[in-house]
Amino acid sequence: MYGLVKTMDDGQGGKIKLVGNALTFIIYKNYFGRDLLNDIVNFAKSNADTGTVKRLGALNVRSVEDFRDLSESDQTVLFSAVGDFRFDTEFTLNFIAALMATARYPEKPDVTDIIVEIPPHWIADSKIIAELMEFLSLFISAKKAAGNGGGL
Repeated sequence: MYGLVKTMDDGQGGKIKLVGNALTFIIYKNYFGRDLLNDIVNFAKSNADTGTVKRLGALNVRSVEDFRDLSESDQTVLFSAVGDFRFDTEFTLNFIAALMATARYPEKPDVTDIIVEIPPHWIADSKIIAELMEFLSLFISAKKAAGNGGGL
């Protein structure tokens, strides 16, 4: 499986594999009917402090296309805004479930089965959330870098 891979402790001696690649966006859309990148931008904006909100306003990040056009350093600013996040259970669970489902492809597990496998402490653990956001940031940066070199 291509993409970024992260294996995390489940807190009970086991490991959970997360994979992020282009398929993650499709899986997220199929499971939840929402666009992952739009949800990421909205999540980051809603969790930003006043200074970061002003910075994002200066960056004109109002859509997915605006985000894709940001430099890597500006993307880092966007994702660093998530450090003191306001709890968003739905986004957190949906994002983790999409990463877990991507890791299992071509298996197509039921989304409910995946969500019940997510360790409950992951949902509100700021360290876990920071790891997920770092993973997401790397995933978006890698996707953007790959897109700059040409394509099909």
